Formats: sequence, C-alpha cells, structure tokens
Amino acid sequence: MIEEQISSESELPRSRLIKRKTLGFGKKVVEKIMVLSKLRLAIVLCDSALSFFSLPDFSPLPPQAFPTIKGVTAFCEDSSQKGHLAEDGSVRLCITKRRIIQFCSLWDDGISEPKELNLPNGALTVARWKSVVWVADANDFKLIDTRAGRMVPILPVVQGAQSGSNAQVLKPVCACITENEFLLASATGSGQTTIGIFCTGTGDPARGTLQWSSYPRALAVEFPYVIALLRGNVVEVHNILDQKLIQTIRFDPSVEVRTLMQGSGINVWMSTLANVLTLETVVGGAQSQGGRVFEQQETNRIATVLARMLIAGKDSVSSLVMTPLVLHAESLLQQGHVEAALDLSEKTTATISPENLHRERLQLELDYIYQKSGLFYLGMTLFDDAFNLLRRGKLDPRVIISMFPDVLQSDNILNGVHLFRGIHDQINELGTLPNIIDKTLSSSGDEQGDRLRNDLMKNSKDMCLQYLAQYRTEHSGRKGQSGPQLEAAETALLGLWVDNGDNSSLQQLLESSNSCIPHLVEQKLKEANKHYALSTWYRSRKSYARLLLGEIEDSSFDLGLQGMASFLSSLQDISLVEDYGWWIVGQDEVIGMKIFMPGDAKRAAMFDSNQVLVRCKSTLSPNGLLTYLEYLVFNRKSESLDHHKMLSLMYVEAIARLLADSTAQGKHRETVTEFNKSQERVLLGLNGSGHKSVGPVPEPFRGTFASYIQMNAKSDPICTYRAKLVQILQSPTPYDPKDFLPQVEAVPQLEFERVILLSRLEKYDECIKILVRDVKDYQGAEIFCLNAGVFRNPRRGHKSHGSEALPKEPLDDVDKKRQLFMMLLQEYLHMAQDQGGMALTLHLLDSQSSYLDVSEVIHLLPPFWSVELLQRYLLRSLRRSNHEFKEIQIIKGLSLGENLRISEELFKLYEAQGPVVITADDICHVCGTAVADAVFVRTVDMKIIHLHCGSQTSME
Repeated sequence: MIEEQISSESELPRSRLIKRKTLGFGKKVVEKIMVLSKLRLAIVLCDSALSFFSLPDFSPLPPQAFPTIKGVTAFCEDSSQKGHLAEDGSVRLCITKRRIIQFCSLWDDGISEPKELNLPNGALTVARWKSVVWVADANDFKLIDTRAGRMVPILPVVQGAQSGSNAQVLKPVCACITENEFLLASATGSGQTTIGIFCTGTGDPARGTLQWSSYPRALAVEFPYVIALLRGNVVEVHNILDQKLIQTIRFDPSVEVRTLMQGSGINVWMSTLANVLTLETVVGGAQSQGGRVFEQQETNRIATVLARMLIAGKDSVSSLVMTPLVLHAESLLQQGHVEAALDLSEKTTATISPENLHRERLQLELDYIYQKSGLFYLGMTLFDDAFNLLRRGKLDPRVIISMFPDVLQSDNILNGVHLFRGIHDQINELGTLPNIIDKTLSSSGDEQGDRLRNDLMKNSKDMCLQYLAQYRTEHSGRKGQSGPQLEAAETALLGLWVDNGDNSSLQQLLESSNSCIPHLVEQKLKEANKHYALSTWYRSRKSYARLLLGEIEDSSFDLGLQGMASFLSSLQDISLVEDYGWWIVGQDEVIGMKIFMPGDAKRAAMFDSNQVLVRCKSTLSPNGLLTYLEYLVFNRKSESLDHHKMLSLMYVEAIARLLADSTAQGKHRETVTEFNKSQERVLLGLNGSGHKSVGPVPEPFRGTFASYIQMNAKSDPICTYRAKLVQILQSPTPYDPKDFLPQVEAVPQLEFERVILLSRLEKYDECIKILVRDVKDYQGAEIFCLNAGVFRNPRRGHKSHGSEALPKEPLDDVDKKRQLFMMLLQEYLHMAQDQGGMALTLHLLDSQSSYLDVSEVIHLLPPFWSVELLQRYLLRSLRRSNHEFKEIQIIKGLSLGENLRISEELFKLYEAQGPVVITADDICHVCGTAVADAVFVRTVDMKIIHLHCGSQTSME
C-alpha cells in the first residue's frame, strides 16, 4: 500500500511504501487486481480464480456472499461507469471462462446470479461499454451485443495467420476509448509491426490507425492519449485525435516492467505548475487569514495532478504524468515565440471534452496562455490581436480598464482582482496604455509622434470599447453576474459612449437594467450636459422600489406600498403604471392587483385584460388569479367564454381542495344535512289543505337549495365557492356544458351543479330525479319546470307587472312546461307516502293545475285516493275546462258573425262590379300566358292573373 504524495519541492515527487499485505496465494502469480473504491472491495484474479477482498485491509470477504469464481480467463468492469455506481448501487462485471461469458452485478454485500452466453472458443481478454462487449481469443476479436445475444467476428489478432500454422501466439489486448469506441491491437503476419484499429460498437472503423514496433503487452487510455507497453521495457504514447506518436519512453532493463495499468489516480503536487498558475490578489488592503488559506488551497488544488498511468516493475511502481501544457507554452513565450505557443494551445483545445479528466486545469492553462499572449501583443500595440486573445483568456475587464487612466472608473477599481502571478508581473511591467504607446513611439519626431500617438490611443479605445461591449453582452443576462466586473465594465462603457457622442448606445444602456456606479454616472452626465440621459438614468434606477426594499435610505420617505399603489392609480402613463404596478404585485399581490382592478370602467379600459391575465398566471398565487378572474366576470361583466371556463374550473378545484380537508368537509356536510332535515320537517307536517283526513294546510316552500347555499356563504367556505359557481353556471353565457361536466362529476358533492349542466344538455328527466331524490330541492324542481327547464339567476330590481296584462306564453314553452311537470308528478308519485310523496303530489296538483291535464293525471293517481283529496285540483280543472269551453263557444259565435258580414260585403262588391268576361286574348300579367280557365284572380288594379301565379306573387 502506497501513501499519496501531497506536496513536494522536488521536480520528481516520490511516494513511500507504508504497508505490505500477503494475499495467501503462495507462489502463484496474481494476474490482475481490480479496486472498486466505491464498494470498498477489491477483486483479485489468480490461478484462474476470482477472489474478493475488503478495503483497505485486504481481508477476504465471506464466501457465503462472495463465493470464489473458478475457471476465469479474463474479467472487466463496465467502462461506462468510470468508477461510479449504477442506479441500484452496483458495479457491472463481465467474466469470461473457457466456454461461456458471464454478466453479473456486484454490491457491497454480495454478488448477483450471473447471466450467461455461450463462448465456444473462450476468451483471453475482454472489454465492455454498456451492452457492447469485445472479446478476443488467440485468433480473432469478436463483438458481442448483449441485448440481441449475438456474437460477430470482426478482426484477426494476427493479420494473415492461418489456423493450424506455426504463426506466433499473442495475448490480444484491447481498450475502451470513449462511449461506443474501442481500440484493438492487431499484429501483421510477419510480426514486425502492430496496428491499432479504432472501432465503434457496431464494428465499423472510427478513426485512423496507430502503429507500434511490436505487439503491446498492455494498453491504457488517458484521453487524448493512448499509452502502450511494448516488449523491451518500452512505452509509447500516441495522440488519439491525430494518431501521431508523441513520445517514446525507455526504462532501464533493471526495472523489468511487468505491466501497465490505469488507476483512479495518485495525487502529485508540481511546484513548477504552482509557480505559474498561482492566483494573487492585486490590491485591497490586508487579506484575512481565511482568504490566504483559501488561496493556498486553490493553488494546491490546481497544481495537484492525478497520476493515473501506473507502471509496475519487479520491485517498484512508477507513474506517468503528462507535462502540463502551460509549462511548454511558458517556455515558448519567454523566447518570444507567441505564434508557436498559440498553435500548441489550439491543438490542446481540441482535447477538452467530457472524456478528458484534466479539462478544468487545461482551461486554466489556456486562460493563462491567452492572457499572456494578449498582453505581449498589447505591448507591441497590436490591439486587434491583443484584445481578441484577452477576451479568450477571460481576463478581468477591470484590469483592462485600469490601463486607460482617462476612462471612467473608480479609484479602487483593482481591489479584490485575482490574477495569475505571471500575468500580474507582466501588467506591472507594461504600465498604462499611454506608457506603452510612449515606449513604442520614443524614436518618432514630435509632430509625427503626436499624430501616431493620437491614432494609436483612438484605436486602443475603440478595441477596448468593443471588448467591454461584448463582455456586457455575455454577462449582463446571467443570474448572479452583476458583480464588480460588470459594474466596472458598464461604467466604463457609459463614459466611452459619452465621450464618443454615441447617444443611441448611451440611451440603450441607461434604459436597460445596468450596474453602473451611481455617483460616477451622475458626475459624468452632468459634466457632459446630458440632462435627458440623466433623467433616463434616474427613472431606470427605480428609486421608489429601492426605497421600499431598503436598498437605499431616506428618513423623509414614508409612502409605503399602499401609498405607492394609490399614486399609480391616479397616473395616466400606462407603461409607468404597469412597470411599477407589477413590481408592487411581486411585493404584495393584494395591494398590487388593486391597481389592475379599478372600479371605474373608463380606467379599467386602459388595461388589456388578456395581457394582464397572462401576466397573472405566471406571477400570482392561485387565490390572486381567482380574485382577478372574479373581477373580470362579476365586475367587468366579461362575456369571454375562456374567462368563464377558467373561473368555473378554478372554483371546482378550490371546492375539491377544501373537501380534502376533513374540517371543511365536515362543516359543509353539516350545512347540507341541515337543509335536508329542514325539508323533511316540512314534509312530515304536510297533509294537504282542506283534507281532514291528512292534516293541516301546507305552507309553500320558502327557499331553494341555491338560495340556501347563498345564505350560508359567509359561514361555510365551500358554500362560498358553490354559490359563485352556481351563479356562473346559471348565467346566460352560451358555454358548452361538456367542458365542465367531467370535472364536476369528479366531485360527488356537486350534485346541484351537475343538474345545471345536464339541463343545458336537455336531460330533463335526469335533472328532476337528482333534484328530488338527491338534493331534495322540491321548490327548486318546481321552479325548474316553471322556467321550462332553464336555471336563471335572480334579477335584482326586477319590477312585477302589477295590474298590467301578463305577456302571453309561447306555445312551445307551454308544451315543454306540461311535459316537465308531468315528469315531476311521476317522480313525486314514486316517493313513499311517509317521505311526503302524497303531500308533494297534492301540492303540485293544486299549484300547477293549469299545466297538468286532468285526463292524463287521473290515470297516474293511485286508485285508492279519494275524491275529497283531489277536490281542489278537480274543481280548478273543471272550472278551467268549463271556462275554456265557453270561451271557445264565444269565439265561434264571433267568427261566424264576422264571416257573414264579410260575405255580405263580397256579394255587394260582385253586384257593383258586374261579371268578368275572359276571352282567348286575355293573358296572365305574371307569367304572360293565356288565362283560358274559369279559375283566376283579378287584382286591385283590375289585372287578370292565374290563381297559382297570384299565390306565388303573394309569397314573394
């Protein structure tokens, strides 16, 4: 067991052996050890058997949970897990034997039953990525798709070798590169060289090929490099991206390199890397102890690299560590070879991918190289190239701004800026832009020098402006990015745009959300006489909002949210009202929404209700949205079907939510039960008026179920929502009841609301049954029939007709009422007498006798009912029938007298006009043909036409 080396001042750090452990295999050679740190166990392959040990003491695990697996030729884990566990907390293993391949899962407390596939020729090596498995015997590489259970030979281990020949026998090697990509080593027939072939999970070639001088003993991958251990203690390193040989390492023969492996990594601290990438705070006073500790920790973290490539010798273990990019580039930059350093950086950029474990440190190294190269070009006054590189290197914009003394900036702009140590030294050496330009033009004449100096300063400021504008574009929209960097960049931009006279860009900056330093902005705009821009600045600062939030203080400000809302309600500038109004809604939606719900119709028309509603959906709570919809429907009298539908469904959801609360449900159940009991008490006392055998005269019902829930709306929250829902459903709005019926039926307590919807579908029989049997709203049922199957809201302030004649009912309504009352009568007759069926029937016959025909009713009544019970209904029916008979007789007499009078006048007219003679020449003035018939018509203007032509003309 080796102790990791954390820090060292030497160039070649070393680790030390702290413990040895004998595994108990005697003199047998251990072929492979796989450490699974997540499960805290290790797997050892020795003498064709897999054994399991616990970490870190390498104690054997109990064989009951971890039995020894014998006959193993090779094994591997799923490379897609990359040291992580699967969702079920396991590591997927792949084990090859002489004739089979097994797939199993390993947990910290045991191993699963293996799944097997036939492997006729066995395997000497295996590699797996999810469902793709590569195996190789002495002759061929084969691809196995575990999902399909199919194995396909892909590539021979030795090119051109024939079965049974005396060709050399090699132990095949392969490695996983990335997802769906593998590297296979195939030797030539002569055995002089070996090629590495990249293949996909389907067996297709993926890249170019690699070439080794001999067949590798082992392969390992540290993207973007492939490391191969060859015979003769030689290690070759190839680049995966361009397949070029990068480095050849020859070990001393005394080392006797046995194998090459890829581990989780040993931490190695590199002092040279720390010297380059150490971050320093430029200025800012005394740094706290915690700050210094944090910087030291960051330095250690950045300068610590993982040595994942381990080379095991006879008596030693060595590691291969890639020389960091920044050290190569630093050497080139010190020699002035900037282009070469940038070219090296571009090649390295291609290797920054999720597969590259060093991508975080590589990005820091690239930032350093780009920053240093940019500053090098800046010193040569190559501003275009310089600022492009500084932008790629993510240099803090405050550093750039500080190099322009006449650009708008705070005095302590560099406080807290973190820079690489080498970059800090280079900036101090360069100085400000005027100093750089002066050094460049030191040999020029006065006149020529002044002109060049002005051109270079203008060019540098233009490039600085572009740099800061792009920085603002990239960072102003990001959450949490409005820090000191953006503050300095936007303040400098404002000053540059004022100096350049770019009013358009200046206004755009001031009108948008910005982080400019207030006192510098005010001072700059006042000095430049930009008063309109200054007014825009004050408005964009939202001083009201900041005062209310406590961001700025003013002891004289005591307006508060309510006062601000009242003030906004008096303004006519709709954009200003909406801007601050929605801000108030975000602070207090009850106060804020009053701004958008004015009682004055003229002011209400200022707001687009649909736009406000859309904003409410994303801003308000459900209760706030409900309040605004109620305002639209009940106060604004909105006729929008969408508003009605949305509000109705929200009522149903609110009722369902309250019914889920046992307290609210119990309260509502008591309210409904009390209504049912009151109906029962009334029915038990009903025995009919004038019917001595059954009791006193019944009183009319005093209220319907709808009026009852309205009466209890203040004491029962569910009744509150139900009363409002009933009001919407009973409104004359032409909504489609099918849009609401599924949601209402999903709440069993909403029986009355379901009746309203069913009535719109003209399912009257079902409506009456629910009203009588379930709701027990008998008066409501009678009113429903009187309204011809329509539910109506009560009309406030509606005047009765008084002594005026009632309007005559349409015949269609009369017929429908008769049908509905007959349905209600039949429903009453189905009720038991002790449930009030007789009393309700007699009351209905007495009160609605005009709609109940005695000839139909008499056949429905029970035969044992006496005439005395029905005397009121019978007397009224007979009196009405007699009245109708005599009325008909009078009408007949009047009609007969009128017919006689008209006939007499007609005879007198015939006598005065004389006969009409029809000749062959008489033609019809309508159709133009001869009349030639005794049946004709003479018009008022004495024209002769056919009878059928006259009928057609009258119709037209």
